[in-house]
Amino acid sequence: MDYLPNLLIVDDNEINITYLEALLGKLKVNLIKAESGFDALDKSNGVELALAILDIQMPGMNGFELAVKINEKRVNNKVPIIFVTANHFHELDVTQGYISGAVDYIFKPINSHILFSKVNIFLELFNHKQTIVKEAFKLEKNAENLIWLNAALKTSEEKYRSYIDNAPDGVFIVDETGLFLEVNIAACSMTGYSKEELLTMSFFGLLPEESISDGIEHFRTLTVTDTAKADLLYSHKSGAKHWCAVESVKLSETRVLGFTKDITQRKLDEKLLKESESSLEEAQRIAHIGSWEWDMTKNIGKWSKEMFRVYDINPDTYDGNQESVIGILHPDDVEIFTNNMKSNLWTENSTSFEYRVIHKDGSIHYVCAEARLEFDKSGKPFKSIGTVQDITERKIAEQTLKISEEKYRTMLNASPDGILLIDLQGIITEVSEIGLELFDADNRDDLVGKNFYRFIPLEEANTVKDIFEKTVSEGLFQNVELKIRKKNQSTFFSEISSTLIQAPDGEPLSFMIIIRDISQRKKIETKQLHADRMANLGEMASGIAHEINQPLNIISMVMDKILFETDKNETIDIEFLRTKSDKIFDNITRIRNIIDHVRAFSRNDDNYVLTAFNINSSIENAVSMIMEQFKHLDINLNTQLNQQIPQLVGNTYKFEQVIVNLLTNAKDAVLEKRNRQVDYCDLKVEIRTYRENQSLIVEITDNGIGIDKEDIHNIMLPFYTTKEEGKGTGLGLSICYQIIKEMNGTLDISSDGINGTKIKLVLDIQKPN
Repeated sequence: MDYLPNLLIVDDNEINITYLEALLGKLKVNLIKAESGFDALDKSNGVELALAILDIQMPGMNGFELAVKINEKRVNNKVPIIFVTANHFHELDVTQGYISGAVDYIFKPINSHILFSKVNIFLELFNHKQTIVKEAFKLEKNAENLIWLNAALKTSEEKYRSYIDNAPDGVFIVDETGLFLEVNIAACSMTGYSKEELLTMSFFGLLPEESISDGIEHFRTLTVTDTAKADLLYSHKSGAKHWCAVESVKLSETRVLGFTKDITQRKLDEKLLKESESSLEEAQRIAHIGSWEWDMTKNIGKWSKEMFRVYDINPDTYDGNQESVIGILHPDDVEIFTNNMKSNLWTENSTSFEYRVIHKDGSIHYVCAEARLEFDKSGKPFKSIGTVQDITERKIAEQTLKISEEKYRTMLNASPDGILLIDLQGIITEVSEIGLELFDADNRDDLVGKNFYRFIPLEEANTVKDIFEKTVSEGLFQNVELKIRKKNQSTFFSEISSTLIQAPDGEPLSFMIIIRDISQRKKIETKQLHADRMANLGEMASGIAHEINQPLNIISMVMDKILFETDKNETIDIEFLRTKSDKIFDNITRIRNIIDHVRAFSRNDDNYVLTAFNINSSIENAVSMIMEQFKHLDINLNTQLNQQIPQLVGNTYKFEQVIVNLLTNAKDAVLEKRNRQVDYCDLKVEIRTYRENQSLIVEITDNGIGIDKEDIHNIMLPFYTTKEEGKGTGLGLSICYQIIKEMNGTLDISSDGINGTKIKLVLDIQKPN
């Protein structure tokens, strides 16, 4: 006759025992129930136990003490212990549990599937052990049964090998040095090694340097308690580091059975949870949360000390009656309190509600109560338990936050520029009133919840990506021109600035984008660009006249020569006439080229098709139009142009205007220095080109007055000028910056009052211009 294995369950709460009995009643076991440690020792004395499930917190004798006493005299047949507790406790308590004989922990509220699975595993092990013992006994009694026993053991071994190989968690056996003797499929999958590879390796060979000491401590615990449990960091074959939970059981002096599970995701989740809760730790430390019990059969309550502080009631005067609470309630909340206590608490689910209480000093405090019921065996509620917390500070904070949000929204909508809040995934989360107008949106729903890239033309997508990346790395990115598409699909030019919004720990949260419509400014700049060309042409008029006058003089001299020869001889040599005629036409062509270039330079070229051009040629053309001015003003203009540089794609006339503007600024700087220093006469301006790695560099330097440090960061902003009133529009450098930017280049300025100014144009040869 087969006997059912004995399972001991101990809990000082009768309801918990009833619950465990209901869960474990489906198993083929003999349940031994006890409500205290002493009762458990009496009922288990002399009884072979397959497993014991013990509550930790019990009066008289706690679970740890009981576990020690249960196994005190079971030298060769120790009972595996599963502790049940309602609280996550300190690591020292966990260690004490394992020393007391624990093989596992289960936390309340109990998950029936987890409990059932764990208990079933230990019962299977117990039954397997009993089967082997019985068969061994038969073998001693009858040697003829040896063949049958070997077959049974083989079948049993194959059966459990199948269980182990198909287990979802890793299972392994190692010797006393940590060398793997057996591993299952899951262990191979976790580590990335094959079975053959693992069987040549040591358990410690999987541990990175920072985890070796924890692994040694795990084995040291095994030698003392026969069981050990730890979370260890291990190295996957790929080189990645993972976390695993390892539970080990000492099978003999030379064999250890281990169970392992990858908990990397859990560790990441715990880290995130810890980080998210870190900001609340201080508030939780000082929060006063009271707990209470209410005996429905006697209509009497039992309070913790914190309860009296929350309600501001003297413990000595409290009679345990509900009326004591009603007396301190705010008159408007009495009905809320009584309705929840009498109605909502009669449901199976816990409930929470808020109300106000009045302290002795007349101050009003907000309180949040959470409560649930406990039921007897018949299903009738006999007790309600719960907590009460003073949430006055939270309520005040909520009211303050509401006021702050209203102020924030008022400020948001008062901004003359459009403002968008965009999360790290590019989704718009908030928009100002001006922002709605800029996008021609009817309401917030037209923008909020939509991806910002939906409102960006395809050719501008990379610009937006760069803005977001630089904002994350630098915290702020300002004054970037961007074309934006409205709701009706029309586009407008904008200038945007992006600011990174961060958490207190510096973690990026979202972007605040400020959008300014610069369509009108672009039109003004275009007009100013043309006006500046006309102004430059006016300044260059004498130089242009000189350039034209030279070929005219040559033509005049050639004509005089021809007339002279005609007067001297009745006939003219045809070769002489052809040579002189060619010279006349060469100079006429030169005049035509000058006029054509001036005409091209002065025209409005919005529809210009970008073409490849030689930067040196553009610079030479620009210099030819301004050289006469420099000579007249006794300014030494030196050019050093590297002839080996490649062509770039762009607008050659716009680039010429950049050179003319920068040379004009250099001219003004050296003249200003001469006006300030009487003995200053060495006026120098130099322009040179060269290649540096994958960049084409154009440098313009002068030894003029220089730019003050406070001005150099603003000098390229529109309408910002350091010149006297009436001598500059403040758009020259701004326009130059935009033209170079259109060519995917950068414009850098360095300057001081002694050495003058250096302007460096850097154009990327690899980027399409």
